[in-house]
Amino acid sequence: MYAGSLLTVAAVALFVAAGLAQDDPDSTCLSYGIDFVNGNEYFINENSTADFTFVSQFNGCNNDTAYAMLSSPTGDEYDCSDVPTVPSLVSEMSTCDIEKDQMYSGWWLILILGNNLNGNPFAYQRNVSLDVGIQQTTTVRTVSTFFAICIDHRQSTPTITYTQSVTPTVNITSTSTVLTTTTVPAKTTIVEPSKTAYRTVTPKPRTTTSVKTITRTLKKWTKTFEKDTVTVTARCTVPPRPQQPDPTCKIKPTLKALPSGVHIDIKRSEDTLLDPAVAKQRYENMRARRAQQLDQRDMVKRSADVPTVTVTATQVVNTTITQTAAATTFTSETITTKTVKTTAKPSTIYSGIAVKTITAPTPVKTAYKIKYTTTWTTTTWTAHYTSTKTVTPTASVTACKKSGGHFGGGWGIL
Repeated sequence: MYAGSLLTVAAVALFVAAGLAQDDPDSTCLSYGIDFVNGNEYFINENSTADFTFVSQFNGCNNDTAYAMLSSPTGDEYDCSDVPTVPSLVSEMSTCDIEKDQMYSGWWLILILGNNLNGNPFAYQRNVSLDVGIQQTTTVRTVSTFFAICIDHRQSTPTITYTQSVTPTVNITSTSTVLTTTTVPAKTTIVEPSKTAYRTVTPKPRTTTSVKTITRTLKKWTKTFEKDTVTVTARCTVPPRPQQPDPTCKIKPTLKALPSGVHIDIKRSEDTLLDPAVAKQRYENMRARRAQQLDQRDMVKRSADVPTVTVTATQVVNTTITQTAAATTFTSETITTKTVKTTAKPSTIYSGIAVKTITAPTPVKTAYKIKYTTTWTTTTWTAHYTSTKTVTPTASVTACKKSGGHFGGGWGIL
């Protein structure tokens, strides 16, 4: 009983292995472009020394390997790494023997060929228009105020804007009148019968100074800013699989032989002529049509290279917006002097007696002076601006690239 069970298990294993090896003889293997889709336009960074890669998915295929090639607009062929055709609808990346900085604008062909094990052989091509150029860098600044933070893409550097209130001052002058009394000697003399004659003499006035201090309180501002840095991880965007598979190959490659059973009679299709001049003219015509289409629809971001790289400047520019508050009134004083004249009592003269002079107290005049002092109150306010730093881990870039995705860039038209 035990030996029989072992034989049964072995037989099942052999049957399964034989099934995996033979697969389906009626299988039709289809390929789909993920990062580069047939008939679309894509940007390639001419300063990149990375090898050109593309990602494919297969469906309905036997357990086999597909081999790939890349053909330039002038017919030059480049070998690309083989990719497995199972499991179904799983992204597989192929790397070609050409760097991006060696490529040029025009229609390029991606060729996918395979025997499909014991099934139907296949040969497909993807016509893609590559726009090879230099990445453009756009610098934006973060604009912050005391109240809010915003981004202004029209500027070049971060800016901190402070809103400052200025309180104007209005001076009002009040007049104080100081009365001084001056005694004028009497003009008449009264003669009385007495022994002593008295004459009153008024000395010249003595002036003293009185200082009055007026204090004005004004405001001054001090400003600071704080930078808040937020680090985010770039997100990989994987384009969806196109609805239509790759079209049948219309050229006969020379770098690798066609799969057995595949026959191609056309050397080059109408849209992939070998003549460089014709290829260039067709490419320029295509670009003109694409420009018209862009006026009506957005470009689909698929390629691994980004035409425009946006960065945030690190230097902060400070600007101040001044607002005028209600006026503060300060009252200052001026001094005027008004003299009131009084006539002294008549001197009394006693006839026949010696005259004595009496000196009256010296009059005191007070001169007033105004002295101003200023005190300052300091108000400090802090503005915050947020700088976002996007990081892309190397492992994430590799995984994203293998799945046919991209980090925030690339473009094409469906």
